[in-house]
Amino acid sequence: MPPDVPGPTLRQTRALATRRRLLDVATRLFCDDGFSSVTTTGLCAAAGVTRGALYHHFANMTEVMEAVFGDIEGQLVDCVVAGLSGVEPARAQLTALGPVILDALAADDRTTRIVFVEAPSALGWSRWRSLDGGRSLTLIADILRRCADDGDLRDDVDPLLSAQLLLGALNEAGMYIGTHHTTHAPIAHQLTILTEGLLHQ
Repeated sequence: MPPDVPGPTLRQTRALATRRRLLDVATRLFCDDGFSSVTTTGLCAAAGVTRGALYHHFANMTEVMEAVFGDIEGQLVDCVVAGLSGVEPARAQLTALGPVILDALAADDRTTRIVFVEAPSALGWSRWRSLDGGRSLTLIADILRRCADDGDLRDDVDPLLSAQLLLGALNEAGMYIGTHHTTHAPIAHQLTILTEGLLHQ
């Protein structure tokens, strides 16, 4: 019989609650005011915590943004995975990818603002790309590999390279929507056309 695994202490539970509170309030402030307008003093006041509590979890506001971005981008990927879960075969998932992502963005304006406007500006392009290229890239590459296994991917398509390029197109779509506040449907249609070009017709 395995030994009992001790649960978190009261102190650990409170620390996690404080961190969660800081991230939730930071997300709201970044969306409402923009990253550049939010100070450590303002964040602490809005969250009702001390500066010491903030610095226990984060060294600076950039680290706060990295954590906020990780949270929101992770929720976006989860939403996309759920949206594609009932779609088969893999080629149908590929052509549905753009519309599903844009539907998720349309359902929550804060995701577009954080992921495609505030985070790139706050973190810089290189850091933003390195944080963004994890689960998102894996998801797209997996769909392309399954398309190849099914014989649906064009013979001259490199799944991993195409996944990188497709992720870039999806990110550009998100940034375009975030900065132009345009409707999603025409962009979703263009993304579908792009993905259809990777498949045998």
